[in-house]
Amino acid sequence: METDNKERDLTPVEKSENVDNEQPAAAGDTASSGEAFDNKTLRKPFPTIGDLLAVFGMLVGLQIVVALAAIVLNGVSGGDASAAVETVDPRRQGFLLAMTYLGAMLPTYLFALVYRYSRGGRGPVAEFSAAGFNPVLLLWAFVFMLAVGVVCEPVFKYLPQPDLSMVGRGGWAIFSLVVCAPVLEELLCRGLILGSLRKRYGVAVAWFLSSLFFGLMHLQPLQVVNAFIIGLILGYVYIETRSIWAVIILHALNNALAYVMLMAGFSDKMLINLVDNHFLYICIYAAAVVFSVISGYMMWRSIRNMKAEK
Repeated sequence: METDNKERDLTPVEKSENVDNEQPAAAGDTASSGEAFDNKTLRKPFPTIGDLLAVFGMLVGLQIVVALAAIVLNGVSGGDASAAVETVDPRRQGFLLAMTYLGAMLPTYLFALVYRYSRGGRGPVAEFSAAGFNPVLLLWAFVFMLAVGVVCEPVFKYLPQPDLSMVGRGGWAIFSLVVCAPVLEELLCRGLILGSLRKRYGVAVAWFLSSLFFGLMHLQPLQVVNAFIIGLILGYVYIETRSIWAVIILHALNNALAYVMLMAGFSDKMLINLVDNHFLYICIYAAAVVFSVISGYMMWRSIRNMKAEK
């Protein structure tokens, strides 16, 4: 009874102060529980290394599946895939190449888009600006890719040569190499991956990691090294021009040249095998080294300045 009387004797102001004193404690408890909930549920924004591995794993898994499907369609028995390929019509092989490539790459790109959205990634999937489109820059980049290929010949000759027996011939092969691959791979590696990485880690890290991803997705050792270097050049052009069209064109030109070399029977030949005069080869190689070193330094300096500006 005494306690009740004391409570009734409190003035309205005193009661209000008591209520105010209790509310912060309740609010603090709610905030603490909410903070604990957020700490448990909040994840790092897209893309993390795990995100890149998820996309890469999706691509590799699909490549295995569609490769097995292609072997079945080729009528392989006893696991002798190389022997079966030799008996397949080159034009049919080109069709199978297009279907297997689309069967792996297109779902991977769509998966990457959906996965990015589910992880909170927003914004454009690529930059399509034509304002920075520079033909001189494209010419420089194409010559740079050729020069780097010459410079890396001493390394390439020690790596296992890629199996080109599955490429095939004809319109479907050209469609796969010169249209599908440049469009889908640039949208994935430069548009989606480089763009997303740049927002989180900055231009230099995005440039390097997207090029590394581009190299690794080619799987075969020689192509991994070659694609990584080409990816650095394509990534720089994309950053500089802010145009996915520029890198798609460069990628298409590179693949078209490779296809022409394949048709001419020079796919497994290096410059040193094509130039009979040893002195002439030394001169060409030296020029390629000088051009590559100067171009590489200028490219890195530009990327470094972009990083400093940010």
